[in-house]
Amino acid sequence: MDNSEAQAFPVAWGSAPPILGMTKREYFAAMAMQGMTSNNSITVETVAAWAVQYADALLAELGKEN
Repeated sequence: MDNSEAQAFPVAWGSAPPILGMTKREYFAAMAMQGMTSNNSITVETVAAWAVQYADALLAELGKEN
C-alpha cells in the first residue's frame, strides 16, 4: 500500500469491522481546501484540483524521509 492510501484515522473503537475513515490523501486535501476556500476569486473546481495537488506533494515530501 502506498502512503497516500494509508488511513488518517485508522481505528474506530467498538466497531466491528473497524471503520477505517479517510485516507491520508483525502485528509490532507481537505485541510488544503479549508485554507483555499477563503479566496472567493477561484472556482470550486480549481480549489478541488489544487487541494489534491497539495496533498500529493505533501505525501511525496513526507515519503522522502523514509
